Amino acid sequence: MTIFFRKNLYPSVRGCLYPIVRWFVINKRMRSGGFLLCMLTMLYSAPSYSQASGQYTLSGYLRDAVNGETLLNATVSISPGGIATQTNAYGFFSVALAPGKYIVNFSYTGYTLLQKELDISKDLSLNVTLLSTAAQLQEVTITAEKKLRRTNTVALGIQQMDMSRIKKMPSFMGEPDVLKALLTMPGVTSAGDGAAGFSVRGGNTDENLILLDEAPVFNSSHLLGFFSVFNPDAVKNVTLYKSAFPAEYGGRTSSVLDIRMKDGNNQKLSVNGGVSNIFSRISLEAPIQKDKSSFIIAARRSYIDFLAKPFLKGDNKSNVMYFYDLTAKANFKLNDKNTLYLSSYFGQDVFSFGGQANLKWGNSTGTLRWNHLFTSRLFLNTSLYFSQYNYSLLFHSKDDGISQSYDWRSNIKTYGVKPTLTWFLNNHHQIKTGASFIFYDFYPGQGILSNGQVKNAVTLIDRYGTESALFAEDTWKITPAIQLQAGFRMTRYDYLGHTNLYYFRDTVAGVRKPLDHTVYKDQRTPVATWTYPEPRISLRYEIEKNMYVKAGYSRSTQYIHLLSNTASPTPIDLYYPSTNNISPSRTDQFSAGWVMIPRFTQWEISAEAFYKKMDDVLDFIDNADLNLNPKVEGELLQGKGKSYGIEFEVKKEVGKWQGFANYTWSRSWRKTAGIGNGGWYRSLYDRPNILNVSLVYAYNSKWQFSANFNYSSGTPATFPDTRLDIQGLSIPFNSSGNRNTYRLPAYNRLDLSATMKGHQGKKLKQEWVFGLYNAYARPNAYSIYFRQNKDNPNIKEAVRLSILGTVLPSVAWNFTF
Repeated sequence: MTIFFRKNLYPSVRGCLYPIVRWFVINKRMRSGGFLLCMLTMLYSAPSYSQASGQYTLSGYLRDAVNGETLLNATVSISPGGIATQTNAYGFFSVALAPGKYIVNFSYTGYTLLQKELDISKDLSLNVTLLSTAAQLQEVTITAEKKLRRTNTVALGIQQMDMSRIKKMPSFMGEPDVLKALLTMPGVTSAGDGAAGFSVRGGNTDENLILLDEAPVFNSSHLLGFFSVFNPDAVKNVTLYKSAFPAEYGGRTSSVLDIRMKDGNNQKLSVNGGVSNIFSRISLEAPIQKDKSSFIIAARRSYIDFLAKPFLKGDNKSNVMYFYDLTAKANFKLNDKNTLYLSSYFGQDVFSFGGQANLKWGNSTGTLRWNHLFTSRLFLNTSLYFSQYNYSLLFHSKDDGISQSYDWRSNIKTYGVKPTLTWFLNNHHQIKTGASFIFYDFYPGQGILSNGQVKNAVTLIDRYGTESALFAEDTWKITPAIQLQAGFRMTRYDYLGHTNLYYFRDTVAGVRKPLDHTVYKDQRTPVATWTYPEPRISLRYEIEKNMYVKAGYSRSTQYIHLLSNTASPTPIDLYYPSTNNISPSRTDQFSAGWVMIPRFTQWEISAEAFYKKMDDVLDFIDNADLNLNPKVEGELLQGKGKSYGIEFEVKKEVGKWQGFANYTWSRSWRKTAGIGNGGWYRSLYDRPNILNVSLVYAYNSKWQFSANFNYSSGTPATFPDTRLDIQGLSIPFNSSGNRNTYRLPAYNRLDLSATMKGHQGKKLKQEWVFGLYNAYARPNAYSIYFRQNKDNPNIKEAVRLSILGTVLPSVAWNFTF
């Protein structure tokens, strides 16, 4: 990595930065003590810079004037000088200015532009509030200074959505949903209706780092994929990074989905909620101490089980299918320099069939964050977090009066700490640096089979790992037309003892490896270690006003893996660490793009091309046994992967007509010794053509209409080409051993919705949302299976399985007071 040093950088900082850079490049060990010492040196050195340079600092926070919420990625533009910056993830900004008079504009999508005239003669701290507007401000012409857009970011592959935009789109059963909205973004797809997880640019579903207030979420779906775990009333901002992730993120190789929760109204009590066909939700937010502290609590509960009960008969009356979740957050402004945030989530899905089968799964997370302002240019955020995903599966029955049951439980726990220092050095350099440490506790599971008084248990011992990293990143405005974002992340993973270590003998590729011997490592010390550098760099060049070209490269490493051989993850799939038998997977991504806002228009047009090279991608032998198998590592294979494509998008976010259209052409391939003939084959996420169109029309102040159309190539599939007749049973069989040589029929769907504003009083505001999901009743194939023809058992027939093959109308009532 090439690092540039300005000659006028004062000696104490230059002397500190050089050893860090040198350490990153040539040192393979983690010297966190020296790193922290260097950070402290910068803290004491930073205040002298503004005095030496003859400049002063303008800094502060931008907030919503009504509820006090911080505004993320709001724009602060200053004239004369053409200086522009954005608020960070906590609403803070900082710019360096020479003494003089300036016009400062504060702008954010959906808010009234605020203009201030300031005389800068000393360091100045502001707390700025913006008023939201009910109507779209078509007269605002500063279209390049909206939220986090491709035109004012250096990196490529960034998609940002706020909840106001998501709530305008048609949604499943009238409920706005983060992940459903995400699937309309270019390069993002899933296995189909009701599928859990999502794939980004041909990557696997477990390659997406999903963060809720910085805590990782391992299963983001409710009701087997129909809804996400994120309550729309508690979400403030959603950002998806598809390439050249910021250096502070690591541990996944395809994308980062960063979801930030609301802080809570610090001005007055506010209650929001809604009632729909499927579930009800309610949120309560209020100040604890006005302007200084606040909280929000949001809850949801589905009631499909109650609605369905009158129509169920016999044993089916005991069927249960519901979910619930609770989201909470509080913040405390201790003083002008210190703020604490505490957020948590708990959710659970419960399925029960005939009283004989019970399935539960759920997430719980907790995050404690401390924001500290050392100086007007030095901002520190330190996060402590915990995350757990668990599931249980229980079968029980009686045969001749003897009780039989099978009880299976599993979970994964994560503990982490992450201090991040943002240094607004000057208007040309914004430096972000920090460290992270994660401890993993994998409980693969225990299965207990009971037959009367006899019990047999299969218990897989816990596995442990630690992931640590140091990172640094500089966003450098080299010239008014050229910006560079250069980052570097050094990661280390330790697979720890206090578990069983399995050693296998070599065999033919694609065949289950025989176990040679097992060793129990009694101490929780490293038994396998990997250290990888992860350079990341992005460059933006302004050809002319509001027309840019970009290029980027990034490397990322993933140390944990999802053991699932289906296109859509299931709640009982198992997360597994890199071990002495499983190497981390790695991805190098190259990308280039072009973006522009044509003059005198409110459109944004962009195109991005990408190429991803993947190494040690996890795969499985045919007929792999992945559940409660202590020797599961002998069932695993690792190979190569590649994906490439180009994404086009046109969008408009202001005016009576709003919307976007995007088209993605991409391919995704895998190559693993022992699968097929050892050549390249389609991955499960190879979808060559994807088209999304979304339109929103504000007819008047009372009615709003919206429509979404989705089209994509069918999911790759493996079908039998012959059959085996064994003891009178006809069994389909794939004799070639080749995977994904077929493809399901193309997917397409149209969704419509209409929103009617109801009573809009001073205290109570309400609206009705009417929707049609799958408006023309397209029976999209989730999968195709084979069965014997009822009339002729010698004939095998293919059957299309459609999860939602009909029109689904919905009505939802939303309220605020």
